[in-house]
Amino acid sequence: MLHLIGFDDLDNDTGRDCLAVYENDDLCVFVDQGHLVAADFPLQGPGFLLAEGPPAARTADLKTIDYDQLVALIAEHGPVTGWYDAENS
Repeated sequence: MLHLIGFDDLDNDTGRDCLAVYENDDLCVFVDQGHLVAADFPLQGPGFLLAEGPPAARTADLKTIDYDQLVALIAEHGPVTGWYDAENS
């Protein structure tokens, strides 16, 4: 499964819900505010940063992808979840 991570805090309801369904080998693409948790997310599979996002996220040691690469990942890996903090949407 591929998860779009768009929240900025692992220690809230959205973060806990995401981690509850996240499994080994799942892919994560950190988008928008998700860049802020990328370095701390307990990855057990591939992780990517979407090219658009806060520059501070570049501290995460993840490959940066563009929108075309994101669409290709979605097409290749099937089901996608989107995790955004409702308070910051």
